[in-house]
Amino acid sequence: MIFLNVFQGEYYDYLLVFMGIVLIAYIKWWIVIFTFPFLCMEKYCRKGKSSFLSKLCHIPKSLDNKLFRGGYERWWLYQVGLIPSVHLRGWMYVGVGVKKGRNAVFHFRTEIRDPRNLEVGDGCIIGDNAILDARHGLVLGKNVNLSSNVSIYTRQHDYRNPNFACIEPVKRRQDVKIGDRAWLGCNVVVLPGVTIGEGAVCCAGCVVTKDVAPFSVVAGIPAQEVAQRPQKLVYEFKGRCGRFY
Repeated sequence: MIFLNVFQGEYYDYLLVFMGIVLIAYIKWWIVIFTFPFLCMEKYCRKGKSSFLSKLCHIPKSLDNKLFRGGYERWWLYQVGLIPSVHLRGWMYVGVGVKKGRNAVFHFRTEIRDPRNLEVGDGCIIGDNAILDARHGLVLGKNVNLSSNVSIYTRQHDYRNPNFACIEPVKRRQDVKIGDRAWLGCNVVVLPGVTIGEGAVCCAGCVVTKDVAPFSVVAGIPAQEVAQRPQKLVYEFKGRCGRFY
């Protein structure tokens, strides 16, 4: 009988309120889905297949830069990190330009900056709450394991600059490269211009300010070598994880 009363008007106002709450709660997901093709166009635009089409595909990015100063793409990427499906997250990251290898996994709340400059090799595991700043280039080799709360930066301010400007790659290298089977523990921070060698281990909480030699174990702030890792590493991650995650 309650359903009849709804259509007869007795509960009509409550129904409108309920529908309004549902709409507000899910409207951001409709926005994310609707704008996904436009963000994918930017990836096509960079390939430069034709001048007219390239300019057409660049319009959404231009509007974002003018109206939101690039903030919409960052908000969109953050929302993708909240999607409860590891497969769907990976698929959408690839759509906006991430070069993702086979069996690579992005866990919850991954924050990516400039996905078009991010390369993630086969079998990589990106832990919860990772910050992957790829604005000046970030390359992860195969079977790299990032634990929770790892932060990798490729851009920073210059404290010696009178205008507090960011360091430019032409003056100092800013990209970050991480070799195959490297392991970065929880809360590791990697600063711009660092290369972490194959099989290296960065212990939890360390701050990596300079290159790390292959198969070395570093710890502390700043990170210093404390041990060596065996060089005969053969493990490969298969990308298996909880589906609703």
